[in-house]
Amino acid sequence: MRTSGKYFHRLQWQICFFILFFSFSGNAQSRLDSLQTVFQQESNDSLKIIYELQYVRELHRKDHDADKEYAIAQDAIKRALNYGDTLLYARSLDNLGLLYRYHQDYSEAMPLHIKAFNLVKNKKSDPVHKMIFANNAGVAGRYNQKYDSAITFYMHALRIAERENDLKNIAISSNGIGNALGNIPGREDEALGYFERSLEAEEARDNSLGVAMNYLSISDYYIDKEQYRTARQYLDELHKINQEREDLYGLAITYEFYGKSYLEEGRNLAKAASYFQDALGRFRTLGDKHRQAQILMSIGDVFLEQNDLAQAAGSYQNSLALARELDQHGLIMANSFGLSNISEKRNQHEQALEYYKQGKAYEDSIKLSEQNVEIAALIRKYDIEKKENQIQLLEKDKALQQTLLDNQEQKLERRRIFMMLMGIGLLFILTIIFLQYRNARTKKKTNERILKEEKAKLKAIYERNLARAEILVTRLRINPHFLFNSLNAITYLIQSEQNAKAMKYLVVFSRYTRMVLETSQQHVVPLTEELKLTRYYLALEENRFEKDFKYEIRGDDSPTIENVLIPPLLLQPFIENAIWHGLLPSKRDEKIVLLEVISEGEDIRIIIDDNGIGRKKTNSRSSKDAHKSMGMKIIRERIELYNKSYPDTIEYEIIDKVNPEGEPEGTRIVFVLKQEKLKQKPVHSFSDNYE
Repeated sequence: MRTSGKYFHRLQWQICFFILFFSFSGNAQSRLDSLQTVFQQESNDSLKIIYELQYVRELHRKDHDADKEYAIAQDAIKRALNYGDTLLYARSLDNLGLLYRYHQDYSEAMPLHIKAFNLVKNKKSDPVHKMIFANNAGVAGRYNQKYDSAITFYMHALRIAERENDLKNIAISSNGIGNALGNIPGREDEALGYFERSLEAEEARDNSLGVAMNYLSISDYYIDKEQYRTARQYLDELHKINQEREDLYGLAITYEFYGKSYLEEGRNLAKAASYFQDALGRFRTLGDKHRQAQILMSIGDVFLEQNDLAQAAGSYQNSLALARELDQHGLIMANSFGLSNISEKRNQHEQALEYYKQGKAYEDSIKLSEQNVEIAALIRKYDIEKKENQIQLLEKDKALQQTLLDNQEQKLERRRIFMMLMGIGLLFILTIIFLQYRNARTKKKTNERILKEEKAKLKAIYERNLARAEILVTRLRINPHFLFNSLNAITYLIQSEQNAKAMKYLVVFSRYTRMVLETSQQHVVPLTEELKLTRYYLALEENRFEKDFKYEIRGDDSPTIENVLIPPLLLQPFIENAIWHGLLPSKRDEKIVLLEVISEGEDIRIIIDDNGIGRKKTNSRSSKDAHKSMGMKIIRERIELYNKSYPDTIEYEIIDKVNPEGEPEGTRIVFVLKQEKLKQKPVHSFSDNYE
């Protein structure tokens, strides 16, 4: 009795591989409703078939309504046949085979998977489908105890997977071959190599679930080989993986296999019972009554080995009750035989006979059900083949019609070729005309563009020359103003008989005028030259004052200003305003002009500072005097021209200095010479009254 029970256990343990894939369905009802809606609303025939296949699988996961599932799957097959797509037809057959497998009808599932594979094996279709169909045929054959057929199809899948370097299907095929070989007497040792190859592929894929399944297969192999310690080492690794994955179902199966190893070993039956009890509790938490019934029967086997007939009978009874609730004839049969054995050991022969009859009745019912299933399968197979034959006849009619259409099409094709050649010739002529026209237009546009560019070039040269002329004119407008003041000063010295001072003044004046003449054709001069010119100017202006005027120049010897360029005579008008409008009217005892050059990184700051009367008093004085200096206006124009013409920029700011009481204390002008072109800013300037 243990032998049949052992085979039944083995079959159930192998089925658990597939339960793992469907143990977590998420929000199944929502997905089921969505798939049903999409399937019903889809108008494209091929997509409708694909959605129908997805819908029936989700229906199986959610409702387990076998009749409804089979009806939808059959409808998908008919729809694929009518559509005439070989791959979709094969997928529909494979889908129906999967449903039979899920309901443990392996004899019906196997031919459907085989037919699906044969339909596409020589077609240029996606290799993935070929591997799926072949592997499914192998699974069905293995569970149907047709191990030779199972290995044949697994080998088909493995060869394709190796050719495609598909690690996933290499792992699936290798594991399937290992499980099939493990059931063939004398071939068990070959199975281990395939398990290890599958394990290697799953590890390369980093697929923890696949690794776990192979550890389970390898441990089962070593249990059958009675190498229980090695088997439990693999179960230890399996336990770690399931803990890391937090896989409750996987942990429950692991404990079940621990229990199996100790039960088969027969040395520590208490430990076997403990592991079975642990697995039982976990399956109760998961709500898996089928696994609960199976483990209760295994616990009964443990107690029977311990000769604890009462406990064994209780476990078998509990398993039997669940099996009847689930209508699992195989479990009912196995538990009935177990209870019959216990009753016989108790000398309860009448009860033993009743349980034995019950077991045989369910054994016969299983056989009868198998016959009914086979009959139904034959009828369905006949219906499908009949439909296929009808479609083949239609295909022949279509082929005949197609031949006639092909002949007519050939005539039309020749006519189309002739018309096409005529059209190509006409198009060629039109293309030549178009190209000639386009070349003429392009040549005309090119000439116009050349003329436009020449005009722009001439305009640019004109504007550049105009800018240079403007700069030259502005210089000529500055120089007469200063010359007039200087000649007046020399005249005064001669008239006052200060001949030595007049000679000194004339030497400085000659040097100053020579520098002005030398730079008259230059747009920019070095800042050092401008400062030297400014020193000459201040020396000349110093003559107009007595001992109360002083000037100072700082930073003119700094090496950082050697390569700095500015417009010539830029600083003089500001110093002239400081002297004439700020210091000359001042009543201070000491009148000072300070010119300071400061380097600030890439920028140069030039400060002109005086302690004169300030702009406020200057404005009040200027309002009475109609004379207006043109110097500052010219300077503004020159700065604007410079900023437009050169990459550097010049900015300046006028600051009115006041004492704590708010009275004017002079004026400060701050120039900033920026060494790279910035966004143009408005140039600050003196007011007209200050000039």
